[in-house]
Amino acid sequence: MKKNLATIIFCMLLSVFTLINHAYAAEESLPSKFLGSPLLILTAIIIIDIIAYLYRKIRK
Repeated sequence: MKKNLATIIFCMLLSVFTLINHAYAAEESLPSKFLGSPLLILTAIIIIDIIAYLYRKIRK
């Protein structure tokens, strides 16, 4: 169950980053757009929340 949840979350994040990269393909590269925007902070907060959630699930 825990591995399935982690796999699903990983696949969802991978697909989101793929879609973002596809949307910016005609313009600047993803790293230059991503590093200069507040989206980086939002992504970091979401990743920290997911890691904390998974850690709590595993510890129970």
